[in-house]
Formats: sequence, C-alpha cells, structure tokens
Amino acid sequence: MDLSDNLNRSASFVGKLFSDVGNLLILIVLGIIPIVNLIVTGYFARIVRENPEEPPKLSDYGKLFIDGLLVVIAGIIYMIVPIIVCIIGIFLLYGYTFYSILTSSPALMLFNVMATLSLLSRLMVLVLILTFIFAIFGVIAIGNMIRTGNFSKIFAFRENWQLIQRIGLGNYILWLVVMFVIKLIAAAVGSAIHWVVGLILWTLLWVFYGKSLALVMNEAMGTS
Repeated sequence: MDLSDNLNRSASFVGKLFSDVGNLLILIVLGIIPIVNLIVTGYFARIVRENPEEPPKLSDYGKLFIDGLLVVIAGIIYMIVPIIVCIIGIFLLYGYTFYSILTSSPALMLFNVMATLSLLSRLMVLVLILTFIFAIFGVIAIGNMIRTGNFSKIFAFRENWQLIQRIGLGNYILWLVVMFVIKLIAAAVGSAIHWVVGLILWTLLWVFYGKSLALVMNEAMGTS
C-alpha cells in the first residue's frame, strides 16, 4: 500500500466537498446534531462501499442512518474491552480517591491526589493501547462488513486477517497510526478553538477516513 498516495487522494477527495457548498453545509449541520449525526457515519459507509471519485450527493437519509448505526454498533462491539477497562478503572480510582479523602490526614491528601492523577494517566495510556490493538482487527472488519453488506463479517476473524495480510501487516498498522494521529490533531485543534469547530472537523474527517478506508479495502479485496 502506497500510504502517501492514499493520503493525497483522500485529502483531494475532501477538497472536492467544497465544490458543492450546499451538500457540504447539509453534511456539517447533520454532523453537529446528536443522533442525527449517524447519517454522517452512514455517508462514511457509502464512501467506503462505493469508492466514488467525487463526494456523493446526500440522499436516502434513512439508509444512511441505518448504515451509520450499524457502523457504530460494530465499533462498540470491538471496543467493548477498552470501554469496560476504562469504566472499571475510573470506578476504582473514584473509590480510592473518596476513601483517601475520608481516611487521610490533611498532610497526605495532596500526595493521594497526585497518586490518583498518576494512576489515571496510566489508565488512559492502557485504554489507548487496548483501543489501538482492537482497532487493528475492528477497522478492517467494519470495512469488510460495509463492502459485503453482511454484518456477520465483523466476526469473520480468519477472513479479516487474510485481508490484513494482503495489505501487509506493517503497512496496515502504519496506516492506522497515521489515521490515529490525524484524529488527535483534529481533536486538539477543535478543543483549542471551539467545540463547534471540533464537530465540523470531525465531519470532514469522516469523509477523509471513508475515502482512505475505501482505498485500503480495494487493495485488500483486489478491486479497482
């Protein structure tokens, strides 16, 4: 997989959104509204499925919503372990902090707070590592599900592993790392400016990710 070509073609694809301002504005508005923004996720799925050269016009909103919902469900299934670890870890840290406040002397409270913050940072690192590990299989599984229109493909572990092998494990992991870094940068920019800006960037990222994953799936499935 030529990562540079993939990124350039995906970025160019996002740029073409601005040639149809009406379609872009609708996409952005839909991306800002909770629940309704599943339509944007469905738009991502349409791009992965069809791999168009131009961003498609928004249409058939009901199907886009269902497709987006299926993508989210599949993502939750693959992220269930990191989610559980995060919830249990935060619950334990909360209990530890509350117990420390009740039982510690004022002199030890600051120490306990610092210890809690240290444990929290380690927990977040662990959750990020687990998230990335499960994403290695989850992303290709979701791509396979979208391309085949078969939800059960998210559980086709041998088939999905074969798809990864066709891409090349090293190339695939490098692509995932780049996608993850791009997401972190967009999140940092959005949080630094305004949450609305963050949501707009996230909407554009869905389109970028859709085209990028479509190209990856083409290589994995041997399609043009």
